[in-house]
Amino acid sequence: MIELLSLKPLWLLLILPILLGVFFKSLVDRPPLFKWSSFIARALAILLLVLALCRPYWTRKSDDLHVVFLLDASESVPAAELRTAMAKVQAATDKLGPRDSAETFLFAKDLRPITPEELETFITDCEAGRSDAEFRSRSNLSNALAEARLSFPAKKARRLVVFTDGIPSSPLTEVIPLLKEEQTDLRWQRLSGRTEPEASLVAIKSTVPVAFQGEITRLNIEMASNTDMAARLRILHRGVEVASKTVELKANEPTLENVDVEMVSAGESVWKAELIPENDHFPINNHASTTIPVRGKPRILVVHQKSEQLRAASRALQKQGIKLDLRGARGLPDSLQGMLAFDAIALADVPATDLRPDQMRWLRDYVTKFGGGLFMFGSENSYGLGGYYKTPIEEVLPLVSRFEKEKEKPSLAMVLVIDKSGSMSGEPIVMARQAALATSELLSGRDQIAVLGFDSSPQLICELTPAANQGVISNAIESLDASGGTDLQPAIVQAREILEGANAKIKHIIAMTDGQTAPANLVEMSQEMGDQGITISTVALGSGAAGQLLSEMADAGRGRYYEAAEAQEVPQIFTRETMQASRSAIKEDLYASAPVTEHPMMTGYESTEFPFVLGYVMTKAKPTAQVLLAVESGDPLLAVGRFGLGFGVAFTADITERWGGEWLAWDGFGSFWAQVFRGALKKEDAIGLASQGLIENDVWHLDLSRQDIAGRPLNAIEWDAEVFDKNGKSQPVEIIETGVGRYQTAIPLLNQDRLTLRLSDPLHRKSKTLQWTRGYPAEYRLKTTPDPVLEETPLFKVPEIRNDLLPVTIRSSALPAFGFAAIGLLLASILLRRI
Repeated sequence: MIELLSLKPLWLLLILPILLGVFFKSLVDRPPLFKWSSFIARALAILLLVLALCRPYWTRKSDDLHVVFLLDASESVPAAELRTAMAKVQAATDKLGPRDSAETFLFAKDLRPITPEELETFITDCEAGRSDAEFRSRSNLSNALAEARLSFPAKKARRLVVFTDGIPSSPLTEVIPLLKEEQTDLRWQRLSGRTEPEASLVAIKSTVPVAFQGEITRLNIEMASNTDMAARLRILHRGVEVASKTVELKANEPTLENVDVEMVSAGESVWKAELIPENDHFPINNHASTTIPVRGKPRILVVHQKSEQLRAASRALQKQGIKLDLRGARGLPDSLQGMLAFDAIALADVPATDLRPDQMRWLRDYVTKFGGGLFMFGSENSYGLGGYYKTPIEEVLPLVSRFEKEKEKPSLAMVLVIDKSGSMSGEPIVMARQAALATSELLSGRDQIAVLGFDSSPQLICELTPAANQGVISNAIESLDASGGTDLQPAIVQAREILEGANAKIKHIIAMTDGQTAPANLVEMSQEMGDQGITISTVALGSGAAGQLLSEMADAGRGRYYEAAEAQEVPQIFTRETMQASRSAIKEDLYASAPVTEHPMMTGYESTEFPFVLGYVMTKAKPTAQVLLAVESGDPLLAVGRFGLGFGVAFTADITERWGGEWLAWDGFGSFWAQVFRGALKKEDAIGLASQGLIENDVWHLDLSRQDIAGRPLNAIEWDAEVFDKNGKSQPVEIIETGVGRYQTAIPLLNQDRLTLRLSDPLHRKSKTLQWTRGYPAEYRLKTTPDPVLEETPLFKVPEIRNDLLPVTIRSSALPAFGFAAIGLLLASILLRRI
């Protein structure tokens, strides 16, 4: 069969029609037979020359075979198995044809050609304990396959047979497609693994990526064994044993143990686990280690209206290495950068009305985007009582302010009196609608609400309606529009009339205005209503509101007065006032505290008898929250939740003498709360700097991505990176940009046992520390399941050594034959024309 390598020269065949035209015009006087024979010979010669330019090849199918045998010589394969494998190699070789060929290689850490005599010597050395331990220390099958494919000769079918236990120390996902592309048929024969009693320490991992000095951290240790046996597990730090326990290992089952250790010093803390089994063959797999970055004493900001009440708690925590920065109600930093200076922030007794809307948004970002910890403690100014319902802060707390009120609590009738004059147009009226909606949502189904809008005259937006009718209330509130002047008195009169006809134990008015109104007899009227059991609270929105009058009305009406500098503060004021007025969010008595859920914050305290609390704020846990402690009624006491990169922690009692006196008297108060605080601290300033690592061919490959706060990629970063070995010797690391916000680096491991990589983006003040520790090779892990890629590979059978071969096409150049034939035809043409 003939194949042409190129068809482009075929256009030269257009010469033939020209040649035919010349033939008919020729004046050569020769017999027609000679004349036509000469023309045909010349035409065939031209045809052969053109085909010769197309580089013709003769093709044929060949079933000649070359086989490469790979024998796994790693430590996980007993030497006797190699002798069995070699016998099968010899039997398969005997079945090859006369033109077939074969080669045999040993592979472990690298690939080595070997003869039967050399293999027998190698097996004898292994049985006598004289083998090359470095060579047998790992099973690099991927590299062996990649190198073995280069030994195949041309013009023969390619078959690669692997004898292995199927537990390579490197992935096969890249080399297998390459073999298929090169039409190399891969087969494998599974060898038996070792049967001697063997135990291994599979892994040691920390439950937290970064810890703080003094923090109790849990280490998870995984062990394995191929037979039932007892063993002793030791945990060492700086060469000193800090923990030890006896473990019972089960055959072919993972054994998991948890050990709690204290981070005694700051810096890179290396923790080693050592397994001492009663029966063992390989000591190399009885050790594992992990490195935990440990930070120094944390900075924690606590905001409390009366910060002196927290001095006892502060002294107890200071003994645990935690210093609280106690500040008053206005002590929250006025910028996100100021908040980032702290590892955690606690709101102990500060209402939402004392915080600006942007401060609350910053606190949310502090948790979700920068990994900070936010704490809230119980008080009359916390949760819903403090106006945090549906705020950015509540978004990052594990508890919500809404709850079902107890049936015995008194029902409430409330009238919202809202200024809807022309000056309220735009954002103020929108915020007023939101405030009214949030207020209605906080009320129980037994409560009632009415909404009055007023300008120069009152307008009943929503008549007194059970709060359960949310649809009716919502539609009515949405109709509230701004227009007209400002006259508060008629609206207060109408609100009073509505409440006088209501059947409720608690009757309350919330009045809000952003302007001035005639005083009339509003203060006296408020006094009369207060005497009748109808209380009134007032809200002055903006600097132009009648603040003095509204304050006097609230004092006379036995309510509360609020000032809102911005319209965005109005919803928090209304929700806070609603909770205050309902008198149902606080429970004060003696309540037991009981553990509910296992969590790293509860490490070591799972069976502790916690102190009583003298009161708490009723809340409800979010579906994603973990309630760690609850009071005897089932209400949450301590809860935690992850929000974005950080944690929100809620304690519904407090840590002052009011509700937490029993806790302050408890001997474990300081150590327990120190652990809770440390569990939620901001771990590192690496937000927007993500990394993924891969070890391949003894090189640490890292893919980095860099983004700003808004998630936009950052390009042209001038990285400052260094890698440190275990002796502290450092070398600079080059990081190259590979795409939009994408970077790469490759660090040769050079037989190092442990490396520390420091990544820094100095311009944006972001940094990250990565640790790498070399583990022992995979063949020592007592893995029994072969690599999935090998399991999908056909099995090798000696009698079928030549079956199902991928045929090989052999090409031989036909150019000489075509050339000589063309020359011969040209000579024949000349002879026919001349002789």
